[in-house]
Amino acid sequence: MGFILPVNTIFITKNLRKSMVTAGFVLLIYSLLMLVGNFLGGQLFDRWSHRGTLLLGYGLSAASLCAITFNHTWPSYFIFLATGGLAMGIAYTGINSYTALLAEQSPRKSQTIFSRMYLAANVGIAVGSTFVGWIFQRSVFWTFALQTICFLSCFLIVLRLGAILESPAAKATADQPPFSSAPFLKLTRPQRIRNLILVASASLIIWSGYSQWDSNLSLYMLQNHFSLAQYSFLFSINAASLFIIQPLMNRLLGHFLTQLKSQITVGLLLMGSSFLLLPTATNYSQYIGSMLLLTIGESVTFPLIPALLNKFAQHENRGTYQSFYVIFSSLGRALGPYWGSLLITKASFTTLFYVIWVTMFLAAWGIGQVREKPAPDLN
Repeated sequence: MGFILPVNTIFITKNLRKSMVTAGFVLLIYSLLMLVGNFLGGQLFDRWSHRGTLLLGYGLSAASLCAITFNHTWPSYFIFLATGGLAMGIAYTGINSYTALLAEQSPRKSQTIFSRMYLAANVGIAVGSTFVGWIFQRSVFWTFALQTICFLSCFLIVLRLGAILESPAAKATADQPPFSSAPFLKLTRPQRIRNLILVASASLIIWSGYSQWDSNLSLYMLQNHFSLAQYSFLFSINAASLFIIQPLMNRLLGHFLTQLKSQITVGLLLMGSSFLLLPTATNYSQYIGSMLLLTIGESVTFPLIPALLNKFAQHENRGTYQSFYVIFSSLGRALGPYWGSLLITKASFTTLFYVIWVTMFLAAWGIGQVREKPAPDLN
């Protein structure tokens, strides 16, 4: 996915010669269909097949990207990209759901499992974003061909080694959930619904703002006379620093704040503050500072939100609960580039950055209202 998001706005506006609003609309449809895929992925994971869900998502993604590789003219690009969004949504929820299943079976390592999965996914996105600028400037064909190879490789890995996803150990907790009671919260139905609404709303807001880095920020930096390579390199900094920042932040905040919602709140305030550095950024070091502050905040926020959701899910609906986070995150990614481009067109980039700061603060307040008790000590 790190190859897909950063170049979309530039490819549509510069290569296909469409307006910025059109580029935002394309990303809106792409992300809305990813949202549909997220819902389908959760349902298929809970009701059909863990392995089959991933095979369907990866296979359809590879086919869509292969079509774009050989036909990236308008409107074919838009059609195949939208189809790919649906497929990637299925695969993404499938991975999150399997992570939740692993966390259920290893409750004492639940937070660590989500953190490591997030780190692996984010490093992949960041590495892709780093190289895509260099590759895109040299070959549009290889920009999309390499994406196809990545998803095809995932498909073959699951096809070859994915039997473990349907193993008796993976299914055992369906009849006997021995691990699920201790670390997870027993809430009433109204309390669960309230928590879901708060987490879903916060996820929508968070990703709506964060998605600006994957879309409109590329154009902002180009307008300020920075190169695409410099923009892409910020994602390398993001990936490299995560290896150091995430373990430190998890240990530091975990020592002082026992509740996941409190740690997430701190992360959100840091993420929002990072956007306050952008309106006055005149040299590259200021963009690096903004990215590092964003990285510190996201290293806490993104892995802990699905972990928080998993605390009040049941075994039979872990995939569905994870799909709530992924769906509203996808909706935020869908709306973010579009409303961001509209706000930039009607006002300015500066207005956009201040609006994001305010909305991140509101998301932090919402997460703070989630009902959560500290997990019991299992040592």
